[in-house]
Amino acid sequence: MKPILFTIGSLPIGSYGVMVAIGFLVGVYVSYLRARSRDISPKIIIELALLALVSGMVGARIFHAIQHIESNGFIVLEGGLAFYGGFIFACLVGFIYLRSMAMPIPEMMDILTPSLAIGEAIGRIGCFLAGCCYGRPTDSLLGVTYPEKSLTYLLLKGQRSYPTQIFSSISLFLIFVILITISKRIVFSGQLFLIYAIIHSAYRFLIDFFRAYSAEEYIGILATSQVMSLLIGLTALFIMIIILLRRKPKET
Repeated sequence: MKPILFTIGSLPIGSYGVMVAIGFLVGVYVSYLRARSRDISPKIIIELALLALVSGMVGARIFHAIQHIESNGFIVLEGGLAFYGGFIFACLVGFIYLRSMAMPIPEMMDILTPSLAIGEAIGRIGCFLAGCCYGRPTDSLLGVTYPEKSLTYLLLKGQRSYPTQIFSSISLFLIFVILITISKRIVFSGQLFLIYAIIHSAYRFLIDFFRAYSAEEYIGILATSQVMSLLIGLTALFIMIIILLRRKPKET
């Protein structure tokens, strides 16, 4: 855990922000390479990435504020970020932008999809360095202990906990490799995005059994993010099955 990577004068540079920035830039570069092979203007990728970044941050903050409205009130300008809020907002803004530019949305979704995985994979390393998104207490060999006097150490009362940030990062790097590997084998435009939505939802649903959440971040026995994972993953699976079934008569 290293919340502050270095300082410039008296200005502290946080590890979380640095890793998110690196993840964003790597994701943009991957999308640029994939778009270039299809003769799509880099301007489209850059504009879309910036819009997704801003709208994603806004959505993540709003969703996090809603989750903690009982304890904190609806405070948007400070606090944490919730992945699915950012994901949904960024997708909506991206859809509107691509529609306005008359771009083929399903094809663009497939171009951008691997960047979602690699960007988040790098960002989760920032979570570990900052000590956020930590796991449940555990006595297993997989557990880690955060530095004394850190906020995470105090919240966990000095207990070892699952390094769910690292579990997430490794899972997301694997998802990135899978997406790149199968990207040339998809049978319809938009399928790579749907596969990502299914795999990501499955990973997130499972990993959240090891995450530490407050009581207000639950809906029944499941964390809010697990409920979102089920909704998104099952919806993506349903859409893909319908599309594949409709393609069969044309191929026979």
